[in-house]
Amino acid sequence: MSADTIWTITAFALTAGVIVSYLIGEKYPPFKIIANLFIGAAAGYAATVAIFQVIYPRLIVPFIFPSLGFSQITAIIPLVLAFLLLFKAVPRLSKVGNVATGVIVGAAAGVIIGGALLGTILTQAKAAITLFDPDLGLQSGRLVDALFMLLGTISTLVYFQFGGIRRPGKAVERPKATRFLAGLGKFFIAITLGALFAGVISSTMAVLAERLGFIVQTIQTWIR
Repeated sequence: MSADTIWTITAFALTAGVIVSYLIGEKYPPFKIIANLFIGAAAGYAATVAIFQVIYPRLIVPFIFPSLGFSQITAIIPLVLAFLLLFKAVPRLSKVGNVATGVIVGAAAGVIIGGALLGTILTQAKAAITLFDPDLGLQSGRLVDALFMLLGTISTLVYFQFGGIRRPGKAVERPKATRFLAGLGKFFIAITLGALFAGVISSTMAVLAERLGFIVQTIQTWIR
């Protein structure tokens, strides 16, 4: 076994073992060291990707090599926005950077909302509509699934409806039908969150078991 392989196995085994020390407490020094190591590695990776895939090819290259067909005008806009963003570090001049912040937040929100609508909501809605398609036949199982999904969707939306009726001398109250549907919505939300939490726990335990198995194999390799 080469020295590089031994060092790699040792580093992974020690890292996994130190992470397990989180069970003792979050303030345990070895865990804090590994957490800072992960954060630093992630920040360094993100900075490297941003520099070599965004800043250099789209901001620096158009100014250095304009003859390659790059437009300097398109590079001036992000350069100005980046310069304005530096004013956020100065409290008195932080308002100057609001323009750049607004552009970043607006672009990110547009991408996220568009992706959520086109990639998730509309896709799920189309898939749910097929359950009510009469051309596919109204089988009892499909009908129950469709009604259950419809009831869960409506009751969940009603749960987040906070309007009510104000009566003289009394607090604002929801109608009985609204309260009933909101109760059903709370039930569906609890089931959904429970299923998500169970999935997270099961996947985490699977990763933990894999890491523990890796540590055991490493120790066996050392013993041999």
